[in-house]
Amino acid sequence: MRLSYFSTKAIETLRASIQANLKNYTSEGFDEFVNEPDWTVSLSLEVDLGPLSDLDPSGTPQAEIENSILVWRALSAVKPSLAYEEGIWTRLTHVECLGYSRQRWLEGLGSQEKIESAISKHFFAPSLGGRRDDNALARLWFNGYIANQIARDDFDSLKTILRRADSRLSFLERSLTVSRPAIAAGVIRASEKYDWINSTQSTFRDFMKVLNKLGGGRVFEVMTEAEIDEFMTDCALRAGMSSG
Repeated sequence: MRLSYFSTKAIETLRASIQANLKNYTSEGFDEFVNEPDWTVSLSLEVDLGPLSDLDPSGTPQAEIENSILVWRALSAVKPSLAYEEGIWTRLTHVECLGYSRQRWLEGLGSQEKIESAISKHFFAPSLGGRRDDNALARLWFNGYIANQIARDDFDSLKTILRRADSRLSFLERSLTVSRPAIAAGVIRASEKYDWINSTQSTFRDFMKVLNKLGGGRVFEVMTEAEIDEFMTDCALRAGMSSG
């Protein structure tokens, strides 16, 4: 099937009507809105959204990994430039993946205020940070993108990155790392070798800051794996890891 997305008109209407549409989010759905004039735009990109029906809303670390695999299987054809379009993710959270998004992010919140806040945060994607970290589906796509950058569909690496939410964020924030697979793979190996790197909220971020600072002028693509690993060790030591 062709991938569809919501128009700017649809997004703006939905964003301005969260309170009025609470029942649609919590129980009724948005079928009545899908056929509104100028709401849905169909792309020429062919995708198979079947895997998305198996998304697990439990929120466990294992579910995050499995869900990332499912979203990547369904949407690996979506390129980063297209993934920046809010309409794709808003359409998925409101239509094809509404059930998952509802169970994952709305159930058990209790107060209307909390539900409205969660809808605004997880059902839309107005910024890069919102797409990368908050949108119910886009965040999973970005996880898959990480795995694909490190090594083709190497989802085992996600276990290392997803061990701590702040590690995932720091990894994604460093464009040098995400855009260069040789560095990304080195980060994963170092994180698995040295527990210190992922030991606290600040250690991974400090490690990544040093890596980003020292790695800018290096051509990692011509370095051997051993040379990259030696560089990663040096970065960890400079970031504060004990040499003992």
